[in-house]
Amino acid sequence: EYNQPLCYYDWPASLKDVVRARELNPASQLVQLRYAIVLMVLGRTEEAAAELEHALEYDPLSLELRNWLAEMLCLGRKYECALEEVLRLIELEPKRFFLAYLALGYVYLGMQRYEESAAAARQAVKLSGELPHMLGLLGLALGLGGHTGEARAVLERLRALAKQRYVPPTCFAWTHLGLGEIDDAFVWLDRAVDAPDRMLSPIKTY
Repeated sequence: EYNQPLCYYDWPASLKDVVRARELNPASQLVQLRYAIVLMVLGRTEEAAAELEHALEYDPLSLELRNWLAEMLCLGRKYECALEEVLRLIELEPKRFFLAYLALGYVYLGMQRYEESAAAARQAVKLSGELPHMLGLLGLALGLGGHTGEARAVLERLRALAKQRYVPPTCFAWTHLGLGEIDDAFVWLDRAVDAPDRMLSPIKTY
């Protein structure tokens, strides 16, 4: 379910539908979350974060809502606030919610704390059972942190996994970006557009 594309890029139609859903059921957490995600895709991260903060007032223990809030704050470059939310999330569920460590890795990446980003990504890889998205972040953090050999090992692992299952193209793109291999990264980003790869959804904010 996590690997399924969110939509097929018709964001104006998505916004229209989710606004209507919000009018019909403004108290629905699912609707609030979907509305926030569409706002994020349109580059409106501050509004998206505000929507999720409002939803959390009714369910402060929701792991999913808090995880998305951390992501919105990270995409909005509010790294200290994002870090606070992620650490709170990990405190709520330290051992099983691998997405919290994925978010932590991206927050540290934005703060240019590459060693800590790689450590968080390793934990996400471990807890998720080696989901490709987690490996993509690990490859990016390792590459940016100067660990070229380890980043290339991640690429090899992604290639091996791709022989057994679907691996989103952005996983390869992020690792090539970390290694500074920009042309290769764009080859994979073009494939990500065609896929469609859900990790391209927030591209306005990257």
